[in-house]
Amino acid sequence: MTAPVRVGLAGAGPWARMVHAPLLAAGPETELVGVWSRTPEHAAALAAEHNVVAFASFDALLEAVDAVALAVVPAAQPDLAVRAANAGKALLLEKPLSVDVDGARRIADAVAVNRVGSLMLLTYRFADVVRDFLAEAAAMQPTGGRACFISGAFLGGAFAGGWRLELGALLDVGPHILDLVEAALGPVVEIQGHGDPRAWVGLLLTHENGACSEVTLSCASAIEPSRTEVEVYGREKSLFVDARSGARAESFARVRAEFAQIARTGGPHPCDAARGLVLQELIARAERALEA
Repeated sequence: MTAPVRVGLAGAGPWARMVHAPLLAAGPETELVGVWSRTPEHAAALAAEHNVVAFASFDALLEAVDAVALAVVPAAQPDLAVRAANAGKALLLEKPLSVDVDGARRIADAVAVNRVGSLMLLTYRFADVVRDFLAEAAAMQPTGGRACFISGAFLGGAFAGGWRLELGALLDVGPHILDLVEAALGPVVEIQGHGDPRAWVGLLLTHENGACSEVTLSCASAIEPSRTEVEVYGREKSLFVDARSGARAESFARVRAEFAQIARTGGPHPCDAARGLVLQELIARAERALEA
C-alpha cells in the first residue's frame, strides 16, 4: 500500500483551521505532519487540535515533510512557495497566488525549474457538477456566457477583514469565477470593466473563439445563499451550473487525492501554478480595465 504523503501546513488562520488541516489530516492519501505560522500561538493551537507538531520555523517544517500546504495571505505566499519548491517540496497553493503578476510568476517559475508538483485550491474545479459542466461545454461551439460570484463575505464573519477588504473581490474571488468562465468558453483575449472591487464589479470578456461573456463579482452584497453560477449559450443548446451545489466533502476528498498524486509524480494539473499565473494575469488585466 502506498504510504501517505507527509504534508506540512504553513498558516493557522480561519481557512487553515476550517479546510487545510482537517482535509490533510483525514487521509488516507496524506498525513498532516505539523503546522507553522508567523503567529506561534496560532500554530500551537491548531497543531494541538490534530495532535501534530507545531514547528518553530518554516525551515524546520520543510525538513520534515514531502509537501507543503500554504494557507497564508497573498503577499506572503510567493516567498514561502519559492523556498518550498527550491527544497523540492510539492505545493498546495492558495488563490490568488500573489497580490501581483510578478509574485505569481516567481511561484510558477520555481515550480517549473524544480519540477515539483503543484495544485491551486480552486475548490469548485473539484466538484462533479462542475467537471461535468466543463466537459459538456468543451463539446459546444459557444456564442456567449454569463457568470456571477455574489456573496456577503465582506459584510461580516471570518473573512470580513485584512487583505480581502483592502484589495476587494476581484483579487479574492476573481480567480474562482474567471477560471470557470475561461475553462468553459476558452481563453480571454479582451477585458472591459466597471465598478469597485470593494462593492460591485462588472466585466465584459471577449474569448479567443469569438464568444462574449459577462461576469459579475461582489462580496459586499446582502444575499443568502451566496451564488457562484456559470451559463454557456450556443445555437444548439445552453448549459448552466450552480457551482456551490457540489458536495463539499466529496470535492475536498478529491483535492486531497489529486494533490497526493501530483506530489508523488510532479505531473501537471489543470489547477497547477501555471494556471494560477494565467489567472493572476487575467486579474491584472481586469484591474487595468477598471482603471481605464
